[in-house]
Amino acid sequence: MSDYGRRARRPNDAPTVLLQGRVSPTARDDVREAAEASGVTMSYYLDALITKLVSENGGMPLVDPPARDRANQLDIPGEAATRAA
Repeated sequence: MSDYGRRARRPNDAPTVLLQGRVSPTARDDVREAAEASGVTMSYYLDALITKLVSENGGMPLVDPPARDRANQLDIPGEAATRAA
């Protein structure tokens, strides 16, 4: 059965753009659960969360970059990358 019509949605004339990205299954489940508890779609929830973060912090918070997998990387000296072939 479809959830269409049961959740709060943006007004029909509200402009939107597509935002895609891959996240961990845990992160997706957390967003889905929070959206369901809020009675809104996942898209609306993420939009509202971003708006709230910007409003409260004056912008989006920065996050740490992912840890590099040193075991599977080659150590290449900096000058090797600048030499012409």
